[in-house]
Amino acid sequence: MSDRPPCWLESAPCPNHCAKQLYQRVIYNQTPLHGPWSGWRLAGQRLVSPHREWITAPLLDRWLYRHEQMFR
Repeated sequence: MSDRPPCWLESAPCPNHCAKQLYQRVIYNQTPLHGPWSGWRLAGQRLVSPHREWITAPLLDRWLYRHEQMFR
């Protein structure tokens, strides 16, 4: 069984941008972000910057909590 979209045949190159995004999301668990987050992406449980630095959700949550406590 293949995880490719039905429009993407096994021996053919990627037919369109939509199929490539679905493949990236299903196989590699990578989701690109748009708008002000352009260049960033979600990879599993991590938020990855355009410079390949990453942060996990629990760490980001702690930083935001500390920021809120300091600047109330």
